[in-house]
Amino acid sequence: MPFLPFVLLIAWQALSRSASFALGWATALYFGQVPGRQGRILSVISLAAAGWIIVIVGFAIPIFTGAGLEMAGVIDDNFDVEAIHYIGLVAAIVLTPPVVAGISVFGEFHPERSIGTWVGLLPMCYPATFMLGASVLQMVALTPVLLFQRWRRKRKLVQVPLVMRKGSSDDDLVEAVQSALKTIDITDVRVTEGSGPRVWPMRTVGFAAEHLLGAVVRGKPMRLEAGELVIFAYATNISINGPKEDAYRVRAAVGRELAFADAYLTWNEESQGFEDELIEAHALVNGDVDAMRERLDEIQGRIDIASLNGEEWNVLYRLRLQVEQAASRRSDGQEQRG
Repeated sequence: MPFLPFVLLIAWQALSRSASFALGWATALYFGQVPGRQGRILSVISLAAAGWIIVIVGFAIPIFTGAGLEMAGVIDDNFDVEAIHYIGLVAAIVLTPPVVAGISVFGEFHPERSIGTWVGLLPMCYPATFMLGASVLQMVALTPVLLFQRWRRKRKLVQVPLVMRKGSSDDDLVEAVQSALKTIDITDVRVTEGSGPRVWPMRTVGFAAEHLLGAVVRGKPMRLEAGELVIFAYATNISINGPKEDAYRVRAAVGRELAFADAYLTWNEESQGFEDELIEAHALVNGDVDAMRERLDEIQGRIDIASLNGEEWNVLYRLRLQVEQAASRRSDGQEQRG
C-alpha cells in the first residue's frame, strides 16, 4: 500500500486543522475575542495546557502503570517502551507548566516581565495549568452543544473582553452591566450566580486566569437575565446571548459603560497604562475642558506612536472621545446651572 502513508498524512492534517478550529471556537466562546498578540499567546497557552493533560491521561498514566505492573509481575512483559520514551514523558510532564508560566509572563500577561515574576508563579503553575487545560477540554466538549442551541433558538452571541482592575469585585461588574442596560431602558434584570454545565469551564478557567494569566478574577460567574437576553459576566469576558438586534444593542451599551468602570478594555500593559491616563484626565478635569483637551492631545500623541495593534488603538481612541464628550457635557451642565 504505497499510498497509505500519504493518505494517513492527509487524514492527520485534516484532524489537526479540525481540532484547531474547534479549540478556536471554544476559547473564543469562553474567553471572548482577546485582542492582538495576547489572543495568539492565549491560544498557544490553552493548547499547551490541554495537550499536557492529554499526555498525562492518555500516555503517561497507561505507560507508567503498565511498567509498574510488569515490575510487580502482575502482567507479562508486553510493553515495548524505550528508555527515551520514559525520559520524554517525564520531561513533558515536569517542564510544560513552567514553560506555560514563562510564556504568560514574557507574553505580557503580567505587569512585570522578569525572572522573579516567573519564579513566583512556579508553585502554582502546575494546578493552574491543569485547570486551564481542563477548562479548554470542557469548552471543546460543550461548544458544539451551545452552538446547536444558539442555532435552534435563533440567538446571537456577542462578547466584550475585559480585565478587571485590582480591588474590584463581582458587584462592581454587575453594577456596570446593570447601569449599561438602564441606558437602553432595560431595568427588569434578574441577577443570579451562574450554575450548571454551561458555567463549569468558567469556574475552572477563573483559577487559571488568577494564578497564571495575571488577570484580576471575580470569584464566581454571574448570570444576568432580562427577557430573552442572558448575560454571563466572569473571569475576562462578558458574553451576551439573545436575539440578534438586542444582543448587539446591549454589547454597545456595555462597551460604553465599561469605559468608566473598574475594568480595562485592553490586555496589553502599555495600552492599559494609557487607559489609566485617560481616566485620570477625566477625573481631574475640574471644569477646565480646554486644559483637559490639551492633556488628551498629549496622551493621544503618545498613543499614536506606541507599538499597539489596530484593535487596541481603536479602543483607546474611542475612550479618548468618550472622556472628551463626558467632560464637555458636564461643563455644559454646570454652565446652564450657573
